[in-house]
Amino acid sequence: MPLRKSLGRSFAIAVLTVPLLASSTSGSALPRPVLGEPEAPSWLGAAIEAQAICVGSTVASAGELGDVLYYRSAPGERGEVSVGYYAFFSEERPWGNNWLTWTVLPALAVDLVYTHALFVGPGVQRVMYGKGDVEGFRIVYSVGDDGRLAVEHGVADRGDHSEVRLDRADLLSVDPARPTVYSRWWSHQLGGQGAAPDDLVTRRCYGAGEIRPLPPDVALDFRLDRRAGPARVVPAAALLGQPAAPPQGDQGLALRPSVAL
Repeated sequence: MPLRKSLGRSFAIAVLTVPLLASSTSGSALPRPVLGEPEAPSWLGAAIEAQAICVGSTVASAGELGDVLYYRSAPGERGEVSVGYYAFFSEERPWGNNWLTWTVLPALAVDLVYTHALFVGPGVQRVMYGKGDVEGFRIVYSVGDDGRLAVEHGVADRGDHSEVRLDRADLLSVDPARPTVYSRWWSHQLGGQGAAPDDLVTRRCYGAGEIRPLPPDVALDFRLDRRAGPARVVPAAALLGQPAAPPQGDQGLALRPSVAL
């Protein structure tokens, strides 16, 4: 009996310790600042980085929004440019101004399993998607003769992770000068529609110096090849800075990678 109790106690300690160590050694839930001077952008890159973008929410929720909005871009067939933006949140938890929190037990149950393992280590969310919470959205711009960008439409996720098209009116309803995407859900998906300016309880606008090209190491660290789908404007391999694989059945010809600006 003493041996059995000792083994049971050791097993319980191991169950609690392993996820705790995994959580504590997995790195920051927000991207670390990129060291060194950034490369001078092309004229199009400069236009993208100068176009202010705002990220907000109609509900208060957990998670700190990162200081940098990362992007990748790709040209379209008609001269437009698609820009995929990646917004980083420190965590995705059900606590905030929502019914899960008001009723307490549902939020507690979600937090216990989805976000944490017994409130100690990483939960289902970390295993399925990776650290932190990354929300992606895409905006398509037309490019004028003077090089200025004009919003055409966008794409983001709803609360159920299905994609929704955001018309120009949706993107500019909060601020006619700065496209704004926002969430109506505790889990931060940015496909909200129909809000007036006074409906947003949080709003952060990114401008020059805060909108930067997505580094491959950040894409790999946060496994952006398998999350934040609406922001995908290049193949997953190109997103991670890897060469594209040749197509099946034609190994002698390399697939020409998509161009990302």
